[in-house]
Amino acid sequence: MNNMNENYYDILGVNENASTQEIKKSYRQLSMKWHPDKNSSKEANGKFQKISEAYETLSDDRKRMEYNMINKNPFFQQMGMNNNGEGNMDDMLSSIFGGVFGMPGMQGMPGMPGGAKIHVFHGPPSMNIHQALQKPSPIIKTVEVKLEEVLNGSTIPLEIERWSIDNGLKVFEKETIYVEIPCGIDDNELIVLRNKGNVLNDHCIGDVKLFVKVINNGEIKRSGLDLIIEKRISLKDALCGFSFEIKHLNGKSYTLNNNPGNIIPPEYKKIIPNMGLSREAHKGNLIVSFHVEFPDKLTNEQIEKLSAIL
Repeated sequence: MNNMNENYYDILGVNENASTQEIKKSYRQLSMKWHPDKNSSKEANGKFQKISEAYETLSDDRKRMEYNMINKNPFFQQMGMNNNGEGNMDDMLSSIFGGVFGMPGMQGMPGMPGGAKIHVFHGPPSMNIHQALQKPSPIIKTVEVKLEEVLNGSTIPLEIERWSIDNGLKVFEKETIYVEIPCGIDDNELIVLRNKGNVLNDHCIGDVKLFVKVINNGEIKRSGLDLIIEKRISLKDALCGFSFEIKHLNGKSYTLNNNPGNIIPPEYKKIIPNMGLSREAHKGNLIVSFHVEFPDKLTNEQIEKLSAIL
């Protein structure tokens, strides 16, 4: 972990009472701004690492509680906790309460039948605060998926290079992991693969953070979960009817008919329910947006005929 003088809340630009959603929102904005793939400045990589480390701690309720306890309470510094979070909480509490924490022969505090049961952390018994917070920096990757893959979701292979500590030596290895891309994923959305990254020890494994870039070069555009088709039609088609085919992302073709006499006004939008993208229980629509092209001018004969008809 970075020096405790670098306040994680300040790094993310939120206050200490910020909600999980506020922390996540700030992280996404900052990570997009400082991601090395999007920011070529010299400081971008360092900034991005700090932002990731801050989010890694503050997005986890237990780690956030531990961080707040160490960062704001000088008591722990006096009891042997240094700026990097080093120090064993059980040892400190044992020295404070005279050994009620796990010392043999103790039946508990007076007035507490059955012995005192005080749980400080929920990690492995030997894990101290330093181990809980000293998680390796995440491996950052960016993958591209097509909009067609977003429709139904997909599984993609991802090659990563990570290191592990073996007998005090840092050993590098390459591995291909398979990532589930959920239906309806957003452009620049972040997927966190827990405990798939660098390995400090069995209890301290980093994550892989995957930014998803949605590529779309087709005629169907996206707005949230809705799919948009821009369709230009002539004034004649708008007044007299038309029939044309549209090809959906699912590979199927559909015929859209408009009967004569059913006039299409400029910028009219035809909504076809439940034909868009899906995300969990939500389903988008397919929207055909019509743009009526008016002629630049009319001949006298055309004007006379239109006047007679209308």
